[in-house]
Amino acid sequence: MTEQHVLDPERVCESEEQISSRRDNRREYPLQLLLTITALMCSSVEVELLQRLDGMRKYMTLSEIFWDASVALLVVFGVIIGWWLCLLLTARIADIVPWTARHCRSVVWRVGLAVPVSWLAFVLCNAVRLWIYPQWHPGFLGVLWLSLTAVTLCMAGLWMTQLPALQNFCRTRLAPIGGFHIILAATAVIALYAHGGYTFHDFARPVKGTAASDLPDVYLITIDALRADDMSLYGYGRPTSPNLERFAQRAFTFDYFFANSNFTGAATTSIETGKLPWTHRVFHQGGFLRGQTQQENLATLLQHRGYYTATISSNYLASPVHHRTLASYDAVEYRVPENVSGMWLRHTNLVGFDTLYTLSGPLLKPLTLLLRYLDSFLWSERYASPAEPVFGSARDLIQRQDITSPRFVWAHILPPHDPYVPPSPYQGRFLHNDKLTRNYDFLGLRTDAPPSGVSSAELRARYDENIAYVDQVVGDFLEWLDHTGRFDRSIIIVSADHGESFEHNWLTHGGPYLFNSLIRVPLIIHVPGQKQGSRISQAAEQIDLLPTIVELVGGQAPTWAEGTSLKPMLEGKEVSQRLLFSMNLEPNSAFESITQGTVAAIDNDFKYIDQLGTQERALYRYRTDPREEHNLVDSEPVVAGRMKAWLANQLKEVNGRVIPKP
Repeated sequence: MTEQHVLDPERVCESEEQISSRRDNRREYPLQLLLTITALMCSSVEVELLQRLDGMRKYMTLSEIFWDASVALLVVFGVIIGWWLCLLLTARIADIVPWTARHCRSVVWRVGLAVPVSWLAFVLCNAVRLWIYPQWHPGFLGVLWLSLTAVTLCMAGLWMTQLPALQNFCRTRLAPIGGFHIILAATAVIALYAHGGYTFHDFARPVKGTAASDLPDVYLITIDALRADDMSLYGYGRPTSPNLERFAQRAFTFDYFFANSNFTGAATTSIETGKLPWTHRVFHQGGFLRGQTQQENLATLLQHRGYYTATISSNYLASPVHHRTLASYDAVEYRVPENVSGMWLRHTNLVGFDTLYTLSGPLLKPLTLLLRYLDSFLWSERYASPAEPVFGSARDLIQRQDITSPRFVWAHILPPHDPYVPPSPYQGRFLHNDKLTRNYDFLGLRTDAPPSGVSSAELRARYDENIAYVDQVVGDFLEWLDHTGRFDRSIIIVSADHGESFEHNWLTHGGPYLFNSLIRVPLIIHVPGQKQGSRISQAAEQIDLLPTIVELVGGQAPTWAEGTSLKPMLEGKEVSQRLLFSMNLEPNSAFESITQGTVAAIDNDFKYIDQLGTQERALYRYRTDPREEHNLVDSEPVVAGRMKAWLANQLKEVNGRVIPKP
């Protein structure tokens, strides 16, 4: 045998070792990739949690945060598994093609890590931004460019790193962290199952009794972000509410009705409980009722009177799932948005947890922002939470033949809440140009400035078009009640949770201001058999609705309710002079005394506003100065001093109460 045909045993052995090594790597690299992605993405969630922890502790206990964080971990782990499987599928396909197989492993590693590394970089940069310059808000375009920049830089860094060095770092540094989080995820599944967590599903309980009653049905309709100032019913120049004007011809219209807060969570809780925010302690959008207060509400009182109680909402912040009052209702439906975000909200809505809020805000905000951006471009011309499905569900419930007891149905609709994208033929009715006609025009809508190239007046015109749309849908429902013979024998109430601002350099709602645009809302009440309309000029507030409804159906308001029944006003009588209150207490912890925030005290002529902990105070004659442009604190010192003392005494009494332990 010639020399060239003699095989070197050492070279044969080396070749076999290399082959074996490649096979081992082929088997090991999917697991290493999974562990690495897990470490990076879970670390991002933990950074976000640490960043938001102080804010969350204002309305949640540490144990409650722990449970929601456990759910967030499982959601992120689901995203991790989905991304990992996509990478493996891509690698398998690339291995089949000869000209891509050579670089397949390198590309999969780098592309696979680019997403979690970019997410972590984005979260870290945002944390640094909030620490160094919290006043800067990048807006939609800013977030988009920051995201693209982060992805580009991360891809460049990963591509410049040698693959063996990258894999070694992942195996020795990140894989143990990822393994630890996988164990945590498995533990969370067991703990949540033992804790009894389950996803909310719309329900309608069987009818408990069959005894008929002569008590009237009660239909409460609340419209999100509807300010009275922009309704033609209240003298507005644009014809925004012709159907509600017709309804008012057979109802009582309150000229000055005030929301007890300027955002949904606190205001709808006041409607439901008849208590002011400083009593029910829902100071934040993520807040909820606790303990005995979960049973102290309007629906429970009506159940005791023999009512079948139901609520349909297209804003989860107004839903009993969020308020923790599910036990008070016989039927509950939450109409999720008709887009990808709606699917997200449907499957992250866990009963007994705060996940509807925390998974969309503090814990997984980058993910929910991504869904929101995606929805805005995929369904750019469609309002995601139309009003029609809510009233469709209400009609179905009202027509059920098996319910012979009187019905209480509370329908809460999201429009005209932003984005102000009304359907045809309402779009273009008050603003005849192509501005603000798509959902993505409202991405990153801020409270301190309208979108680029748009004026506040144009923004308001689109809002008014959305009101016209809502007026038509509500009007159709009221007409249906009339045609079916239910109108005349029912109590029908139309109101709103809060208003919307386009003045005072403040847009939308929430925040430290309590101008009339934010808290003066409509109230229209029809009682059985009423044929003539009437205007009531005496001021009232949201917590008055509970005692009013209870007394109209023959009951007596409970001692824990803080409102005053408006029934005497409906009978043409005056209610004794009293102070009404509206407040935003978000700077405070729900578990501590109130020292910050803004509180308004309102009588029949004046509104006094105090930004607690500061020297900012204002006094307005709100009836003759509807835009609240003339601060009378200095020119009316007696009135201002009196109302300041009243408010201070009330606040002292509130802070003297025993704050329920979480």
